[in-house]
This record gives sequence, structure tokens and C-alpha cells, in this order.
Amino acid sequence: MDETRHSQALILNRSAYRESDSLVIVYTKEFGKMSLVARGTKKIHSKLAGHLEPISLADILIIKGKGFDYVGSALTRDAYLNLKDNLNKIYYAGKAINWFIRFIKEDQPDERLFYLLGRWLEVLDNYSDNDFTKENGEIFFIFFALKLLRELGYKPEMYECLNCREKVIPGKNFFNLMNGGIVCAKCLEKERLEKGIELTQLKLISDNCLKLMRFIMDNKLDMAKRLRLDKRVIRELSSLTINFLNFHS
Repeated sequence: MDETRHSQALILNRSAYRESDSLVIVYTKEFGKMSLVARGTKKIHSKLAGHLEPISLADILIIKGKGFDYVGSALTRDAYLNLKDNLNKIYYAGKAINWFIRFIKEDQPDERLFYLLGRWLEVLDNYSDNDFTKENGEIFFIFFALKLLRELGYKPEMYECLNCREKVIPGKNFFNLMNGGIVCAKCLEKERLEKGIELTQLKLISDNCLKLMRFIMDNKLDMAKRLRLDKRVIRELSSLTINFLNFHS
């Protein structure tokens, strides 16, 4: 008899596999990230396909196979329909999920990551469509990315200089992409010369960007929908976040 397991699963991606099957990437509450075969989902009348749509939450039955494990059954718990009715939301949800897939290894369960992604999708789904702009999308993505990095052990030090350990004060400060934190202006040259830090690892960060980064790291995901910010600050932190992600992926 096949070994079976049940779990809640966030459906991350689905792609063609063989003639009539799909390969589904999921993040399960109990077993972490998994790549599963979903049989017959490319057929027109497949009932299973509708419950394995990307960007959704489902209860799934996992059956052990000789190569890939496969999905025995699935039942949608939340399809995030409001999210999927908004192109901006779909874009930023896909962007966040792609980074999630890139960072997370298979078969390493972590309920904190399951709830982080699930809660973020829920908040994004519930945000008013009429008010959702590109800038809102960037803020939502930054919130998720920084929370993800924190859960993975890359929480940046935003209050003390990494080098001298003095309290960071307004002025000319830099963000160290490798070590994740702020380097003050007076320590910049010393850091670069003594520790061999390349300038590509150090990015100038404005005071407003630093304040925003602190706010995001210290607050819950729900606060993303309350922010109204200067577009320049959003662009700066978005660029910094992508650089930080790339450095550790």
C-alpha cells in the first residue's frame, strides 16, 4: 500500500510534466517545500487541476511514489480571488513567491515560513483594489522580503554600526549587503581597508530609507497597507532589498 500523508499546502507553482500531468511546487505546513506530480491535470475535465492553482491554499493528500511523490487529492481552502482579480497584486505575489522558491530548500519544514507566506497573501488579498498602486505593491513586497530574510537568519542590524557598535545617527550611513546592517561614515574606510570589504557590498542609505527599513522590521505585515510614502524612498528601499536578496540567494 502507498504511504500517504495529509497537509495544508500553499500552491507556489505549476508547470507541464509529461503528456497529461503537471509538476506542482508547494510549501506544506508539516513537510516544507515539495515538488509533486499531479496526474491528469492537463486534461480538460480534470477536477484536481482547479484545486492546484498557483497562489492558493489547499488541503492535499500526498502519496509516496518511486521517483516523485504525487498529489492524491486536493481541496481548496482559499483561492485568494480578490488578489487574482488585480494585475498589480498578481505581479507582486508572483515576485514574492519566486523569491520564496529560490531561497527555500526542499524537505525542511518550518511552520513560521508557512504562516509568513500565508498571512502575507491574506493581507494582500484583503487590501482594497481601488487603492492598490504600484507603490503599494513595492511596499508589500519589501515587507515580505525583509520578513523572509529575518526568518532565514539574515536580520540586519539597523540601530548600531556593525563596526564600532555606536548608535547609528542621522547622516551619511551605508548598508553592508554581506553582513546585513549599517556601517557609519567614520567607519567606512576602516571597514573597507581592514576587512577587505568591496565597495559593491556597501550601499549608501538615506535617513528616510533607514527609518522605513526599521519600521518594516519592527512591525507586522498588516502595517503595509497603512503606509503612504514618497516614491523616491520606496524606490531606494526596493533597490536595496533586491540587492540584499541577490547577495544571499
